[in-house]
Amino acid sequence: MPRQGLENAMSLLVFNIDPFRALNWLFVYNLRMEFEALERRGHLMNQDDLDNTMYRIRTIVYSYLVAVLAIVFATVARLLLDPVVGEMHPFITYIYAIIFSAWYCGLGPALVSLVLGFLSAAYFFAYPCGSIAVYGIDLQVGMTLYIFVGISSILFNESLRFAKRRAEENAHALAVKSEALQEEINKRQITEKEKEGLLRKLVNLQELERARISRELHDQCGQDLVALQLNMGYLKSFLSKLDLGPEQRASKVIADSSRILTNLGKEIHSLAFDLRPQCLDDLGLPTAIESLLEDWKNRSGLEVDFECRAWEHCDSNKEVSLVFYRVLQEAINNALKHAKCRRLSVVLDVQQGMFVQIIEDDGAGISRSIDDLSLEGRHAGLGIPGMRERLHSVGGELEIESQVGGGTTLFARVPIPK
Repeated sequence: MPRQGLENAMSLLVFNIDPFRALNWLFVYNLRMEFEALERRGHLMNQDDLDNTMYRIRTIVYSYLVAVLAIVFATVARLLLDPVVGEMHPFITYIYAIIFSAWYCGLGPALVSLVLGFLSAAYFFAYPCGSIAVYGIDLQVGMTLYIFVGISSILFNESLRFAKRRAEENAHALAVKSEALQEEINKRQITEKEKEGLLRKLVNLQELERARISRELHDQCGQDLVALQLNMGYLKSFLSKLDLGPEQRASKVIADSSRILTNLGKEIHSLAFDLRPQCLDDLGLPTAIESLLEDWKNRSGLEVDFECRAWEHCDSNKEVSLVFYRVLQEAINNALKHAKCRRLSVVLDVQQGMFVQIIEDDGAGISRSIDDLSLEGRHAGLGIPGMRERLHSVGGELEIESQVGGGTTLFARVPIPK
């Protein structure tokens, strides 16, 4: 029905037949669309939807009233200009009214103002007055220009409105996508925090298990080895009192067994220390690092250098101290096993709000990409991935710089907890 009404109105306007009926169709066209939409959705609408619909209806009525008032003001202005221009240019003031209506009121009110302006100009100011018929080539050309300019203004403003609506729709779509992207970022951040928490729990469980195994090795196995050594000493003293002949093979076997037990005790002690160094808890990270470096120096002849610039900050956080210690253990193992280094230096520092541990060796360097070494556990053991996981568990990161034949430098960084 609304579509038919719009076609009827345009046909009445074009053929200049019954213009008042055309105005009636144009005026109620938008109102009918709103009321029919209201009737179709009545059972689904709440009070807010109803209020919004009534607001749109009031806005439509207001737009038509403004368009009519614009034509009234144009008529008054034309009357004031009548002594100057006479019957010439009857449409001059109405063109401005149409441009204003097209800009401010919209399509329907602009068409109403176009029709009212034509009727008013033809009836009051065009020859012969009192009739809507237009005679004379000059008036017909003026009417054609009036309709052309009016329709062009309406189409131009409608294109601007369409572009504005498209821009608003695009902006809304962009805002929706931006909100979805922000939500995805928030989910990823939550996931990263959960992953970091799980890594921290895993590292803590590993350390608890290491501490338990270390205590078992130190207490139970250590006591058993001491008992065995005492028994071997008793056997050795007992056999020394017996006359076993010139070879005394039993005494040699017992001496060798005692030596093996002594070495085994040292190895178990070293293993227990590596699993959970007691000095790390009792004396702090710098002392534990010095002890570790000295132990490796005695075992492998490695030249070591240690500098601590912020040990009091490092000792203030037990988790960071433990992570740095484990990273250093794995770095020394990799440097000796893979890089065949002869010298290793360690620096503890605080830089730009972060705990920093720098480990540098003079080994053969890394001949493959760091990512490949991280992915191939068989090439670098679980060293690099294990170091990264431990640092990630406390919110840190690992950076590796290396060149073939030029050694390797590891930068372990952990933010200082607030």
